[in-house]
Amino acid sequence: MRSYKQYCGVAQALDLVGQRWTLLLVRDLLPGPRRFRDLLLPGLTPNVLSERLHQLEEAGLVENIELPPPAACHAWALTEAGRRLEPVVLALGAFGAPYLGAPEGRAVRARWMVVSLMRRYRGGLAGVVALVVDGVPYTVDLTPERLEARDGAPTRPDAVITGDLPSVAALLVRRDPDAPVAIEGDAALVRGLLGALASQSGDGGIRPPPP
Repeated sequence: MRSYKQYCGVAQALDLVGQRWTLLLVRDLLPGPRRFRDLLLPGLTPNVLSERLHQLEEAGLVENIELPPPAACHAWALTEAGRRLEPVVLALGAFGAPYLGAPEGRAVRARWMVVSLMRRYRGGLAGVVALVVDGVPYTVDLTPERLEARDGAPTRPDAVITGDLPSVAALLVRRDPDAPVAIEGDAALVRGLLGALASQSGDGGIRPPPP
């Protein structure tokens, strides 16, 4: 692993996580553990992925775990130290979002939209929302201070939002109350969530294409 060989916290951090793909892998691990094949981002080869994961493992930022049934497979997860990178990743997202422009020609994933919710949340709500995008469930846990998004469906959600990625993006990114999604449960909580999300054009690169 290359080093800047500078006695500086910024340089040391970049020595650990400044290589290409590394922070994007951290981004994808924020909602929960991922199998190796699920971390193969567009353009990332298996060899480079393996190298990056083992570098992060050596630094104590990720660990290889065994998921319980029904998954019953090995996966990669952030350690407690690795989760300290969350504000770094979210700050980078906030910096980059205004420069995104249109998504044409670039990869689009619901997981990235879900992570972007964590930084766009301005607070003030309490409740649990189940977000189901193209059949994949996420838990959106709201407190007055923060929004935590994680993999899997909550046991007892206050509201459920279901739709395909363009429809959910229209609701949560463009904050379009007429987006063609299904909403069950506490509709007022969903309306509150839309009001509590900061507006950023092109946030997360998941704006639906024009009709």
